[in-house]
Amino acid sequence: MSSKKHNATQASPSQPQPQPPNTINDEVTHAMNEFQRGNHSEALNLAEDILLRHPNSAVAHGFRCFCHMKIVLSVRKNSSDAPLSLAETLKHIKISVESSKRAVELSPDSLYFRSYHVNALFDLADYDSANARFEPVIEACDAALAMEDPILMEGFLENEEQTRESQIEELRTILRLFKMHSRHIIDAEYVENIRNEIQEVQDRKDEIEQSAILARKNFEMDSRKLKNPKKDTMETQVKAYWNNTMSMELKKDLLRVRIEDLKLHFAKNESPAAVAVAEEVMQAVEYVKISQNWKFSTCCLCDVRIFNEEWFAEHMKRVHLRTLSNQLRLLEPAIVIDLLNTTESREWKPVDVVAAKKMMEDLSRNKRVGEGLHECKIFMNQKDWPYCQNSRRGAVIDKIRTSLHVFLKIRCFVSNHFRAFMNLIMQMLKERIPAQLLMEHCMNQTPLSVCLLDISELYRVLELLDDLDNTCGLQRIYKSVNKDVVRGELCDTYHEKIGFNEDFSCVVFDKRMLRGELVVSNDGAAVTSSADAEIELNDDECKDAFVNCLLKGSTDIGEQLKLWTSLRETSISLGKEFFKIYEAEFERIQNICEKKAQYSRDLNVWRNLESICVKEDKRREDSGYKPVSYEYLLSERRRQIERTNGDIFESDIIWNIFEGTRVDNEIKLAIKKQIHNVILRLYKFDAIIRTTTIAMQQTGTKIVTIAAYDHRLILVPLLKSFMLARLEELANEDAEEKSKAAREASTE
Repeated sequence: MSSKKHNATQASPSQPQPQPPNTINDEVTHAMNEFQRGNHSEALNLAEDILLRHPNSAVAHGFRCFCHMKIVLSVRKNSSDAPLSLAETLKHIKISVESSKRAVELSPDSLYFRSYHVNALFDLADYDSANARFEPVIEACDAALAMEDPILMEGFLENEEQTRESQIEELRTILRLFKMHSRHIIDAEYVENIRNEIQEVQDRKDEIEQSAILARKNFEMDSRKLKNPKKDTMETQVKAYWNNTMSMELKKDLLRVRIEDLKLHFAKNESPAAVAVAEEVMQAVEYVKISQNWKFSTCCLCDVRIFNEEWFAEHMKRVHLRTLSNQLRLLEPAIVIDLLNTTESREWKPVDVVAAKKMMEDLSRNKRVGEGLHECKIFMNQKDWPYCQNSRRGAVIDKIRTSLHVFLKIRCFVSNHFRAFMNLIMQMLKERIPAQLLMEHCMNQTPLSVCLLDISELYRVLELLDDLDNTCGLQRIYKSVNKDVVRGELCDTYHEKIGFNEDFSCVVFDKRMLRGELVVSNDGAAVTSSADAEIELNDDECKDAFVNCLLKGSTDIGEQLKLWTSLRETSISLGKEFFKIYEAEFERIQNICEKKAQYSRDLNVWRNLESICVKEDKRREDSGYKPVSYEYLLSERRRQIERTNGDIFESDIIWNIFEGTRVDNEIKLAIKKQIHNVILRLYKFDAIIRTTTIAMQQTGTKIVTIAAYDHRLILVPLLKSFMLARLEELANEDAEEKSKAAREASTE
């Protein structure tokens, strides 16, 4: 392939020298005439012959591209005498792409050939969307528009009716319009696919969260699986000592672990594991002492440890999580929040529209001349609407209410959505109730107006909500957020209750553990407690449950620390996964906000053009006014833009309108259609902005949650290991004393 390309760009000595330009132009003119007579096959054959004779001629390649593009255009306009199959059309398009690309390579400064290449790439993306994209079209447009001093080709490409400057400006206009159309198509595809993206991201969040939950459960299970190898040999002796010999004071004292004793206990074992455990315990004690909180958070990105969840959340926002610029934040839509109660408490049932109209008219008839209706006389505020029995309408109304309730509850219904919702309802209601009467009774302000619609109209409203739901992935976000509420915190909610004494020299277990109350509901953050001193215990209340709890625990402190370290490493890794998701969601919302900014500017341009036509319509209402065509007014506007170096986009839009029509009514319809399309796109952007904002907040919360730990998870097993060793030591001492006493008694 590379050798082919090389041969094409450099003529070999045996090839004939390129003929003078005039010869090529004459040949192209002859072929062009054949094409214009409708002899397309003959023209294509001539184009191939010209290319064989002039393989290094940009004009030859350009003409070949031109012929194939014209055939594709005739297919697009359904004006071809012999309709082509998709495969045949694609063949023409691919040849035009190949030829235009070669023409650009041979004449890189030609704006004509670059515009041909853009056109061919656009056709390829349009007809072969599975294998071609519109991004290359935009790249080719940008490259062409970046040329500071482009040239025009001589010969058949020259237009004697236009100046060089006007031809260049027209080509630039065409390029900008190709870029705009490509951007619109890319954006439409993006909006179409955003639901799948949201679904995939939410599913990934669930996977990460399940991994986090599993890691916590595995930590607890693996901790319980760690066995005490001496359990069977010491159990009988320890229990006998606990039940028969050990005093209540010693039992209570066992629950008090002195920090210095703990340090000495670990110091006896010089293994690396013991040293690491000692460091972990002492570090934990110092952290808890400073923070007055068992819980702490470790940042998965910078490893900083913070002892307050709110402070940690603030750290993530301030240091790691990106936020929108102030300019883009202004584009975040205003949320409608005052309608939730309407969906929860008001009657949503079918209304007899004829009776409703009469009721409005009767209420209006009672008002004084020149005064508006009193609030109590407005139909919207009436408690007793003329409801009717219609199960089909009732079922659809309930679906609308349910859908609207979800939008409102999750704070995803914004002013643009409410406006579109009400405009659709009013548009249909005005067919049966005068608009003035509806507005007088504030029916354009309440979603309950939907209850007056018939079955076919109700389905249109439901379709609007369903379309919005599908666009932004609302149901998936709603389901995920609700699941989070049910699931609650990731941290354990139950622990053996421990606390420090006032000077933090001892860790004290709750006395109630002695009577079998091994775990109590987590009281949150309390690390010291005076309530323990008030608990009274009798000897007969002490249960074996506490001893069994100690015996089940492992004396392998190295394994305990290994499990703790593994849990934290896993959490950090999963936290980084959540952070990647947050970054992707941020990119999405930033991308959508930037698109919204662009389309908002487009909307202003279209509305400006509409206002020119509307003003002319008002002037035409004057009987003495001589009408002026929209074409003239818009042309004047375009000339004004050119004189003042105004908005080039507005000038391009006017040029594009004139390419389609110059008739007043058609111009007005074209403008209205574009305004509708832009508003619809903005309306969908707002929905995506809201669900993405909610998703980002959720991800941020998950980052904070997964980073949360509790020192008791590692301290309690280590302390119980120490307590068991202490209990075993006391039991051994007691057994030794009894053995010694028995020996002394036997010698007497």
